Amino acid sequence: MELRKLLWCFALLFIGASIADIQTLHDIKDLKGIEFGHEYPRHGLLLLHWLARHVTINQAEDYLLHFDPVRQDYGFQHYENPQCTEEFGLPHWNDTLDREYYSLGSLSSEAVRTQLPPYVTQDYYNSLDNPNRDLDLIIVRVQKSSPTIADKVYITSIRGCDDDQNKTHEISSKLLRQVQALQKPVNILLTLLSDSWDPSITRSDDPRLALTKGEFRTHLQNVEKYLKGIFEQLDVRWLLSLAGYDVEARYDVHKQTWLCSTDEPAQHKESNLETTCEANIPVKIEVKSTPYGYARLTWSGIPNNIIEKDPIIVLFGSDTSTSLETFESLQRQTSGSADTFVVLKHGLHPRLVTYKFGSGRGFIGLHYTVYWRGPQFDAANRVIPTEISGYNASLQLYTKDGYACARLYIKNSFTNWKDEFYNSWVGFYASEQDPDHTYQHYQWVSNFEKVGEEDDDTKEYLVYQYQSSMSIGPWSPSSLSVF
Repeated sequence: MELRKLLWCFALLFIGASIADIQTLHDIKDLKGIEFGHEYPRHGLLLLHWLARHVTINQAEDYLLHFDPVRQDYGFQHYENPQCTEEFGLPHWNDTLDREYYSLGSLSSEAVRTQLPPYVTQDYYNSLDNPNRDLDLIIVRVQKSSPTIADKVYITSIRGCDDDQNKTHEISSKLLRQVQALQKPVNILLTLLSDSWDPSITRSDDPRLALTKGEFRTHLQNVEKYLKGIFEQLDVRWLLSLAGYDVEARYDVHKQTWLCSTDEPAQHKESNLETTCEANIPVKIEVKSTPYGYARLTWSGIPNNIIEKDPIIVLFGSDTSTSLETFESLQRQTSGSADTFVVLKHGLHPRLVTYKFGSGRGFIGLHYTVYWRGPQFDAANRVIPTEISGYNASLQLYTKDGYACARLYIKNSFTNWKDEFYNSWVGFYASEQDPDHTYQHYQWVSNFEKVGEEDDDTKEYLVYQYQSSMSIGPWSPSSLSVF
């Protein structure tokens, strides 16, 4: 018995030593002292912003997740320490402590990058040859019994086994609250001058309220001049500036991308390039849905000097594909949309290009210049499954080949789900305003097909899906009726 106690104490000391190696960051300004997500094209700070928008922090300082990492929402994956980083890795936990880790951020996985919003992934798509475009991860430690409750949040960088430095840091609840506070607009100058504090925001909540006027002017320049034409969300721009992101270098990349004139080279002035480097609208090209299940290309914020080159949007089957699906001219419009006859499917990738006939390297023909790569289309439109009230199950609408489909997630512990859902069916509707009895198409849950091996019951969730004969459209909601 004494030996067992001694071994248990030794295990606790080992865990404590591992935790001590990981520094906790308590304030946004603490992010300045690390390299996590601080320069183009790294996306770590953007991941941190995304996470802050998808958690609620309760009074016990636990994080209530607005998603289920076990279900792999948004591309979350089970995380284990790499074998070569034991010295600085996350602490190992005995199964009896009911903890496990899940990570998000590996954009090299299509399942991850297609589910995250464009502001997180845009630099990944547009920096193909940069080795730093996929280094950052966020990690949450959750309860095995309640995986939507996390008690720890970590950020880390993937450098491989040759990097012997500690790249992992814990993020405190206070820091995440500060990131959340940036979502609320506040007139800082008037607030500081009048000393009239908003009762819902305190100095400890909003890091902007702790700035001096000189510091505020510096950050305001970063937010308005350098980042406004790159990131649409104001709170994203504030986070990057306050965390020490290299905004000037990112602005230089922006200018190079769009052939923007600079203050120095005279040739730019002679060419009289009209630019939107100071514009309020970042460039967007995206794939949406027509009412009939085909791909609709949309664009906005295209610089005038690029418009003068008669650009087109070319659509590929994926971000790595070289097989062209279709192309559409922008018709010299800085914003607009065009419907195609390409069936809507997962992974479609739009690219903004210009082309000309000419010769080069012994080849005569069309020469393309790619200016911008938009986000890939996600079959579920980045919407995670909806919980079915009263059951350990959830339902997700997605599309395949332009048709409306439904995916049913059944928790493995819900063993009698077939009995419970024996008389249940899924209805497809043309509009979310349609009454329940006016469905366009339906299917019994018992006719859904299982995804994966028939005898594979080891996963936390079993997945069943169905493809209807109804075309997907901007409004094709589905619902599960249980009788």
